[in-house]
Amino acid sequence: MKEIHFPNWDAVLARTKLPERLRKTYQITIRWYLSFCRRSRAGVNHESARGFIEWVRQEKQPEAWQVEQWKEAIRWFYRAGKSAQPVEQGPGKEIPAVAASTGPSGTAAWRSAFLTVVRRRHYSYRTEQSYLVWLERFARHVKSEALEERGEEDIAAFLDALALNERLSASSQRQALNALVFLFREVFGKRLGDFSDFRKAKVRARLPVWLTREEIDQLLSRLDGPWALMTRVMYGGGLRLMELLRLRVKVVDLQQEIVTVRAGKGDKDRLVPLAHAVVEPMRGHLGRIRCLYEADRRANVAGVWLPEGLARKYPKAGEEWPWFWVWPEDHLSTDPRGGIKRRHHLSDRMFQLKLKKAATAAGLNKRVTPHVMRHSFATHLLDANYDIRTVQELLGHEHVETTQIYAHEMKKPGLGVRSPLDG
Repeated sequence: MKEIHFPNWDAVLARTKLPERLRKTYQITIRWYLSFCRRSRAGVNHESARGFIEWVRQEKQPEAWQVEQWKEAIRWFYRAGKSAQPVEQGPGKEIPAVAASTGPSGTAAWRSAFLTVVRRRHYSYRTEQSYLVWLERFARHVKSEALEERGEEDIAAFLDALALNERLSASSQRQALNALVFLFREVFGKRLGDFSDFRKAKVRARLPVWLTREEIDQLLSRLDGPWALMTRVMYGGGLRLMELLRLRVKVVDLQQEIVTVRAGKGDKDRLVPLAHAVVEPMRGHLGRIRCLYEADRRANVAGVWLPEGLARKYPKAGEEWPWFWVWPEDHLSTDPRGGIKRRHHLSDRMFQLKLKKAATAAGLNKRVTPHVMRHSFATHLLDANYDIRTVQELLGHEHVETTQIYAHEMKKPGLGVRSPLDG
């Protein structure tokens, strides 16, 4: 296997424009790796790199973000070593440096630094990917990968373009701003102003889409298998899509007919009702997935994913039945962060597709998404004369103003007024 000879890697690393903290981490990791190669009398090659990562996993039992950081450091070492020219001895010869905007594996330096910080802060994978989309769009807008050299004027111009040229919604523009603020403040360590001078997208007041009870019945009649049960649980408890998909066995109380939503939006817990009509179907469903769980244990499949803090405190909890997914996939998949092959919960896209097909088959003339189930839950509770504070608690809204978008059911247009067309 071909070995790499890169004696001046430390000087090359010092000449890159990676953030100081990330450079220090790379330096420590690479020295650690080279020391491992010397002790084990292994060559500096890809095989020893894999052996090093496996060794530190066993010896240190690190978190997933730490392993990823070490991998990124070694990837940088190999890529920079291949691109660097041999150093000639003699006066006037300089050590070649990698491109300033280039990071590990040929990716932009800002991207590697961003991934390191966002994973250290334990942000969700969905948030990480969402922020990456906006940061990459910003890089295309400024036509440069050296984002650390940009400033407030560039950010404001980008936000202006989103509002004026692309006509994006206020929520999308806010998400883009959050991603950029995170990159510049938390990753680059730059101070930013309050961005009061950029063109804000117009906030449009829109009524939520909801289904009548008859339309709910029509939709449910076109669904089968776990998809029908999932939709019933979602509508019956007013769950958000990811709250539904991330349910664990331990949070479903069939006896008391409640579901405990853990770490919902805003990292808050709450209780929601489990409809009596789904208790027996849910009992049968849990019995079926128990067989899947036991098959995984016999095959020594890695435990299901747990939040980093829990996984560190209870390393074997992911292999226990109470932590198993209520809606597991029928196949194994690779964790996008840790690279571990394990069982994940059902795909959100697949659930959305199933609902869309069922709505089409039922002949519904409304755009049906999973969130429409939540809208329908709130609307029907208000229609049944539950007070808005109760609905607020069940939905997990921090402010009652958010819940008031469902007040359309309490103040129907024309209530008590007879149309002149009727005479």
